[in-house]
Amino acid sequence: MELAQGDELQRDYVPLILRAMACKKATQRKLAHLTGISKSRLGVLLHSKPEKRVTMTLPEFETILHALGMNLVHAYVCLKTFKGLDEYYQKCYSTAVFMLCDICVRAPERMIDVLEELGGFDGTEIRLAWSPSLQNALIKKVTEEVQAIHERRNRLTHGDDFDL
Repeated sequence: MELAQGDELQRDYVPLILRAMACKKATQRKLAHLTGISKSRLGVLLHSKPEKRVTMTLPEFETILHALGMNLVHAYVCLKTFKGLDEYYQKCYSTAVFMLCDICVRAPERMIDVLEELGGFDGTEIRLAWSPSLQNALIKKVTEEVQAIHERRNRLTHGDDFDL
């Protein structure tokens, strides 16, 4: 399957890597030390001009992401989620995006463990149609927790009631 020009540009991970490097104050020299990839190789992999870049191998990509505290799922979801979003908001929401990625990556293993513990289930009981409901429940729970945090902060800063 061929990628359309827009899809190809959408999958350019180098700007994401460069932003992560800037956030972590990681120079190419530091990244070279963390990854074991030579500084000159990193220079051509992460060149600011796409036409001057060489193709990054998957092991190189994973090594770079790992050194920056990311993985393939984080990178893909960040690319999709932050497309067109101002850098300020990317920083604001990156923790939420990473949390959701980690939930999604770990959930299948935990689900299999639960089904195994229950015994007599082979996973065919699970329905793909449950996805929207589960997604809504998760978002609702996160929203409730964030609202509760804001309410506690407001009570502490605007009142004498210190009950948590």
